[in-house]
Amino acid sequence: MPITRPAVPNPKNVQLGAGVLVFNFNPDDWDAPETIAFGAVRGGGSYNVEPTNKPIRFDGDRGEDSKGLKRKTEQKIQITVTALELDHAKLKKNMPGKVTNVTNGVDVPEYNKYRPKVDYDEEDYIENLAYITSNVNGDVVAYVIENVLGDGALSMAFTDKDEVVAETTFTAHFDYEQLDDDGEVIVPTYIVQYESETAT
Repeated sequence: MPITRPAVPNPKNVQLGAGVLVFNFNPDDWDAPETIAFGAVRGGGSYNVEPTNKPIRFDGDRGEDSKGLKRKTEQKIQITVTALELDHAKLKKNMPGKVTNVTNGVDVPEYNKYRPKVDYDEEDYIENLAYITSNVNGDVVAYVIENVLGDGALSMAFTDKDEVVAETTFTAHFDYEQLDDDGEVIVPTYIVQYESETAT
């Protein structure tokens, strides 16, 4: 009987924490040329889908949690990672900004200067960001957020005898031109689990 024996996990359902991040993931083509590696991270990352729920209250109810009387008003969908690699191209994705090449310095080599933008532009949104891992069997699992913007804080730690790492948060955004078959706006995240396929 299930209530008297230990719960032995199915390897298909046990997912491993180690993985890789890529921008512009194509679930139908792992070798798509538009896919860009995020780069090395330290400490993995986190995937969060946080709804904001509004209960429908009425006189005489027994609390805010009444079956059938709750609706979602918002959803916050994010991936947070700690980047070990950081160059100007990655900075522009982590926190949209402008990179300028400077060649008129005096007695200094030419250099690239990154400066954050005052506000966001359409071009700052990235098609998607995927955290790709696997289960114990080696089947690939991808956690994908869409219409991505690096709109969180960019926090770097400078520690003696250690490498600089940068924690950054990417947020998915609703696109009201992307509708499902029922005319509802699509929630900008999905999870894919491939059957008996191992990433190479």
